[in-house]
Amino acid sequence: MIGDSPQLLNFVQQLIRTLQLDLDKKYAIRPGFAALFVALTSFIVYLTTMAHGVDFIDAGELTTDVYTLGICHPTGYPLFTLLGFVISHLPITSSIILRVNIMAAFFTAIGAGGVVLLMNEIGSHWMSWEVLKLKNRTQTAQKSRVGQTSSKSAKKKIDTIEVARSEASTLIAQQRTISFPTIAGLASGFAAAFSATWWAQSTSIEVYPLHLALVPLVLLSFLMMLRLDDPGNPKLTRHSTLFAVLLGLSFTNHLTTSFLAPATLVLYFLQYGFRKTSLQKIAWLALPFFLTLLLYLYLPIRSSMNPIMDWGHPTTLARMIKHIRGGQYSIFMFQGSAGDQWKYFWSRVPKEFTLLGFATMLIGIFGLLRLPGRNRIKLLAFTGFLFFGCVLLAMNYGIHDIDSYFLLAFLAMSIWIGCGVLYALHLNRNSFRGFSIGVGLLAVIACFELYSNHAEADESGNHFVDDYTANMLKNLPPNAIVFSTQWDFWLSGAYYYQLIEKLRPDVVVNDKAMLHDRPWYHQQMILRAPEVMKKSASEESAFMQKLNEFDAGGKFDTVGIGVTYTNFINALVTRNLDRPMFVTSEVLGDREDPFVPQLKRVADGIAWRLMPHDSDLVTPFPTIVWNDAQYRRRNYYTDNARWLQAAGLQATALRLAQSGHKSEAMQFIDLAIKFEPDHSPNATEDLSPRDLEFAQVTDTRFAQIEQTKMQIEQTSRSNQVNIPIGAK
Repeated sequence: MIGDSPQLLNFVQQLIRTLQLDLDKKYAIRPGFAALFVALTSFIVYLTTMAHGVDFIDAGELTTDVYTLGICHPTGYPLFTLLGFVISHLPITSSIILRVNIMAAFFTAIGAGGVVLLMNEIGSHWMSWEVLKLKNRTQTAQKSRVGQTSSKSAKKKIDTIEVARSEASTLIAQQRTISFPTIAGLASGFAAAFSATWWAQSTSIEVYPLHLALVPLVLLSFLMMLRLDDPGNPKLTRHSTLFAVLLGLSFTNHLTTSFLAPATLVLYFLQYGFRKTSLQKIAWLALPFFLTLLLYLYLPIRSSMNPIMDWGHPTTLARMIKHIRGGQYSIFMFQGSAGDQWKYFWSRVPKEFTLLGFATMLIGIFGLLRLPGRNRIKLLAFTGFLFFGCVLLAMNYGIHDIDSYFLLAFLAMSIWIGCGVLYALHLNRNSFRGFSIGVGLLAVIACFELYSNHAEADESGNHFVDDYTANMLKNLPPNAIVFSTQWDFWLSGAYYYQLIEKLRPDVVVNDKAMLHDRPWYHQQMILRAPEVMKKSASEESAFMQKLNEFDAGGKFDTVGIGVTYTNFINALVTRNLDRPMFVTSEVLGDREDPFVPQLKRVADGIAWRLMPHDSDLVTPFPTIVWNDAQYRRRNYYTDNARWLQAAGLQATALRLAQSGHKSEAMQFIDLAIKFEPDHSPNATEDLSPRDLEFAQVTDTRFAQIEQTKMQIEQTSRSNQVNIPIGAK
């Protein structure tokens, strides 16, 4: 027990300082090494679950954008494009798509390492439960001893003792918590790295991996600025400049960086107060921030060079602003889907971090409630606004692939998990035992998450887009033209395979939806297929005049734009009938906008042939590749990719059966059944409500294909088969 002698207390202080080096060497983990360990471990795991080809949605387009140094879809992502251009040309593997998928794994792993540093900053400098205990103990001792003596010299002696006692106790507390913030950082880093949605970003090229790499560093630099900068001096320091630059870079990658605003603004004014110098500091921060945003000038500069990928053609100020703010996607905001997205988010929470992680998170929130003074308010407000600010903003975006918009909320949850580990260590402050408990807890959390989320994250067997794109392009006749709106399933992939891998460049692939309402897309198609587009030049010119009025956002001729569009499409198709003309099923089934109705539609493999009514068609048996043995997962995308191909084959089988070609019909129907999904209960038990609903529809459709097969088998070789063409 430490006595009341100042000399003895001084001796204890010196002894603790002497032992500090040995204790650090024995137990301490440097935050940088811990971050590197998490990043490397995560990266190695990510490489084993990474897709080896093109994934659904935007992967094909983005790969083509970065490799050819083009213009990505809104909001442009200039930082992502420039970094992707460099990495996609590194000779790390012969496959370009594999290079950019490795890039995704790399940036996602860097983000996990950044979470370690962020949590270490919070634990080291913003969280301490010892301060309140020491303060209360010292104040009680002072009052007791002052009451027992009236001598000024005695009081002075007692004050000296208490100061020394407080300093010694603080040092002892520090030694009891050697590396505890870093252990908490490891827990947060691994919790984030192996959470389901975070891990999913590592499997294929997207803009979100770079977003994940930047956001933890933005928050880290922000907290360091608040801690180290003088509140009375608004001018820039190295910490504030670093924060402003990182924030600007993050905005040049993805505008969901704006989700940081509620949390950072609240903590900023809690720390600095709402005073003149605080507002002046924001003005100073704006200088490097806006200078960094000049990276967006890449868009008009590069677009003016007419790259092969030139989404939006943002060469003017108006087009550039529209592109950056993602104007075309604003229709998905506030469409009444907030309730469904809110329910979907909470259905994901238990799967993200497992029940153990969720329990540790609750402990972390309780630990924050136990913090002394204003730090309790600051950290609860900061992490709370990170979480709810993200969820409340993202849930108003009515898109199917919403998961990545909740990433900031999951980051906040990983911080709470780190706080839980830190609080558990605080409750048992013995250095070695606490260290062991902390390492054990973070190891269990990491292993539980890795085991629980591995199956969902593993995309190594996913070849759906590769196969669908190849099945479409390779089975079309030479110089074919195809119209489709299946962006998520093969149109995006066609960009990569046609422009980079040079697979069937003779085929002209048209995105019908973009031809309808994207003026820039017409210019792109003129560059890619001038001989096709020039045959309808006059009709296109009339349509473009109306479309540009619509695109400008002012008044436009509703009737005129519809009429000129129909004239343009009819001219584009009918004047190019010297080429084989095809559409996919959703174009065929659009009753509100019938596609060139004067031509007949003939099922021809996985697409439909557009032909004059007096012509005949012989359909060769297609070569279909379908590598789904290692990827039987069911969701909206996989079920759609299966059905969209099977539907055309089923319709072709029905056509052949009606014409009396039973054996050929059976070949096509057997090929359609090849795409059948897994019907076992295990395949659908963990699906979200929306994916489950689509899975049930898909099961019904494939059951009808099986029924069609039975009907064909039961018929004779006569030309009359009582099966409706186009049955679904």
